[in-house]
Amino acid sequence: MLAPEVERVLEFELRASWQAKVLVGTRGPARAVIMSMLAHAYEHALVTLCAAVFPDFDGSMPVPYLESCAKIAKTGAVCADVRGKDGKLHADTVLFQSDIEMRDACRKLADRLKLPDDDRVEFFKVAQRWLVADRRLDPTFDPRDPDAKRLVH
Repeated sequence: MLAPEVERVLEFELRASWQAKVLVGTRGPARAVIMSMLAHAYEHALVTLCAAVFPDFDGSMPVPYLESCAKIAKTGAVCADVRGKDGKLHADTVLFQSDIEMRDACRKLADRLKLPDDDRVEFFKVAQRWLVADRRLDPTFDPRDPDAKRLVH
């Protein structure tokens, strides 16, 4: 058990982190995406971060929430499994139409929050690691090659 003064200092530092700024700076479905990214990168710290940032946080995930990391589908869309408000799992729900759209959304968020360069780099590394599979066809293959139908991952 930490002294109350130490807990307040740690809570203040957590609130000042880029992770807290990004979490607080998003609303609606975008927050579910950010929470999933942070949960993937900082699995054990997310509950502590949420408790520091949201005073009424009770430890449960608000629905809808993402139950998987993102995957790029054969169509190029960024998808994930979503647990809906109805309690049902909706597999491969499209979150972004492309990885470019996801990148641009992250860039706009970082711009709006005025994240410094080092925080931006870390944020984009977290976003990149959150994309765990790319199911598109390999664009470097010759389409006439019979192996061109092979998936990248």
